[in-house]
Amino acid sequence: MSDPLSSIEAALDDEGLFFTRDDDEDAYRVAFKSEGDRYFVVSYRDDPNFLMIGSGWALPAEIEILDALDVANVLNVRKKFVKTALWEEERDVLFTVELCVNEPDEVRPNFGRLLDVLRDTAAEFFDELRDEEE
Repeated sequence: MSDPLSSIEAALDDEGLFFTRDDDEDAYRVAFKSEGDRYFVVSYRDDPNFLMIGSGWALPAEIEILDALDVANVLNVRKKFVKTALWEEERDVLFTVELCVNEPDEVRPNFGRLLDVLRDTAAEFFDELRDEEE
C-alpha cells in the first residue's frame, strides 16, 4: 500500500471538497473544510491499515468539563462510528472515526456518511451542552 490516502483524496474530490496534504516521517495527513468546519484524515506509516477521520474543537470557557465528559460518554455509547474524547487541560474535544481497512478504497463509498456522522455528533455534543446550561 504505497499511498493509503489517495482514495481519501478521491472521496474528497467526489464530495467537491478542497484539501491540503501534509505528510511527515510518521504519517500521511490530509486536512480539509466542509460546511465551514475543519477536518483531518490520518494514516500512520507503521500501520497503513489504520485510518482516522476527525475534527477537533475548543470547549468554550463557560462549559464545565464534567458536563462535557458526561455528554461525551452518552454519545460514545449511543452513536455509530464516532468516538468523542476530551483533553481536559487543553479544553479540547476531538471527534474521530477510527477504522481498520484492508484497502483504503473501502472507505471511499462511505466517506460522505462518515463525514455526516462526525458533523452530526459535534453538533449534538454542543447542542446538549447548551441545553444543560439553560
